[in-house]
Amino acid sequence: MARRSPFFFSFQSTAHVLMVVMIAASVIEELLSRAGAPLLIFRTDLVIERFQVWRLVTALFVAVNTLEIIFGALIIYSLGGMLESRWSRRRFLQVVLGIPLTAEILVLIAALFLPDIFRYAPFSGTRSMITTLWILYGLMAAFSGQMLNFWGTPITGKTFALIGVGFVLLSAIFGSPIAALPELICAGLCYAYMYRPRSSGVIQRIELAYYTWKLERLKAKTRLKVVKGMKDDDRGDPSQNIH
Repeated sequence: MARRSPFFFSFQSTAHVLMVVMIAASVIEELLSRAGAPLLIFRTDLVIERFQVWRLVTALFVAVNTLEIIFGALIIYSLGGMLESRWSRRRFLQVVLGIPLTAEILVLIAALFLPDIFRYAPFSGTRSMITTLWILYGLMAAFSGQMLNFWGTPITGKTFALIGVGFVLLSAIFGSPIAALPELICAGLCYAYMYRPRSSGVIQRIELAYYTWKLERLKAKTRLKVVKGMKDDDRGDPSQNIH
């Protein structure tokens, strides 16, 4: 008989863990906010002036309303799980958390030069994570030629990714452009990551020179000689292959 887990459910992937952490962190931040002491949301003035640097990481898992929690949980669970299944767990975490974190750091740098614009502006990291997962999944499907389903309508992966960009632009137009800035940066970073050059000519030349050097060392140690022009008919007589 298989041994049952002591928990009511088991995590199937890292994406599912991120979903649970997001829900828990959002609830905790809401309770702290009602008590007048929010500690997890990202604010540039608190990071710069009070050195509360942990907000750069904790804010990635904080959603600010019920709709954002539900929508974020679905995106992280479904799209995140599929991305993780195609990538390794390490790459999934590096990209999905690294891109939103980089966006927050860029916003923090901008706040050093324009502190009055960003002062008191809270940033929800879950929005950036949703944007990252949405665009990455769309572009991944585009590269593989996979058609996606958007509310019953078959669309290409590039169209799916552009819909995610459209959500961000609408949020900036009808909401606060400053609050949507991390998401806009995430969208740009997603395209830069997926369309990055896989290997430059300089790296290829370095690799070629390295393996050529290793081959020369191996030949010098073993005294191997390359026999050129040997035909298949010559292999029948071993004496002809001795040099």
